[in-house]
Amino acid sequence: MKRRLVSLILCGVVGSIGSACATKNFVRDEVGATERRITDQMTTTENAQEAKLRATADRVGETRQAVDVADQRINGLDVRVGEAGARASGAERGARDVEARLSQRLASRNRYRLVETKSVYFDSGQTEVRGQDADELASVANALMADPNAVIELQGFADMRGSDRSNRELARERVEAVMRYLVQHHGIELRQTSAIAMGKGTLAPGEKPSAEILAKARRVDIRLLTPWSSWEDNLSEVDSITPGPSATVSPVPQGSETISAVPVRVTPVEPAPARRRVPEFLRTITPSDLGGN
Repeated sequence: MKRRLVSLILCGVVGSIGSACATKNFVRDEVGATERRITDQMTTTENAQEAKLRATADRVGETRQAVDVADQRINGLDVRVGEAGARASGAERGARDVEARLSQRLASRNRYRLVETKSVYFDSGQTEVRGQDADELASVANALMADPNAVIELQGFADMRGSDRSNRELARERVEAVMRYLVQHHGIELRQTSAIAMGKGTLAPGEKPSAEILAKARRVDIRLLTPWSSWEDNLSEVDSITPGPSATVSPVPQGSETISAVPVRVTPVEPAPARRRVPEFLRTITPSDLGGN
């Protein structure tokens, strides 16, 4: 009886031990499976997050490159705007200079500069132009035709002999003869001439009326004058053509010289206004310069 009881107890103990072993193995398998699932989920999550981080980093890099390109374009645009501003400032200064010159020319439009004085002489009691003075009058005509704004003043004289009335008449007829000669032989316009009869000449203190002095007194003085604006235009043209440092312009002596040396009138070239230059620059700006497509 006792032996059977012991056997039953041993069998129960052995069964309990076997059941406990089976439960422990099951628990171990379940825990292992759970750990694997968690590990797989964590790995998947980490991989996804790493991929997102790489994609974000790539986008950030592309954005930085786009920002750098935009900065370069903006810097280039700033440089070009600065150049346009400098050009506009230069054009504005040029416009002010032109305006100042124009104002000066308008103020000096009635001022004339004496370029040269020439004389033609007459025989005693005569009023006809002599043949030996033809070349002298031709040079005067050439100077008047070279500059349409040039004018001449004719001053007629007679010698000291005779009455004042007859000398004034001789002086008047002589200036009219010179004027008529220039008009008929060279086509000079009357608007470029003015004449006055000065009458008989005068002697210097202590001077005696010799034959030579009397011959020099029978004359018509021809004074060639040009407007100051015309003279300044020719100086500007010479400065724009001739390289090197500017030279000081000396006044022309009022003596007897060749009139062919008178400068020819030219039309001054004015700089283009600023409002023409700025739009030309702005038309060169493309949408890509401003960051557009």
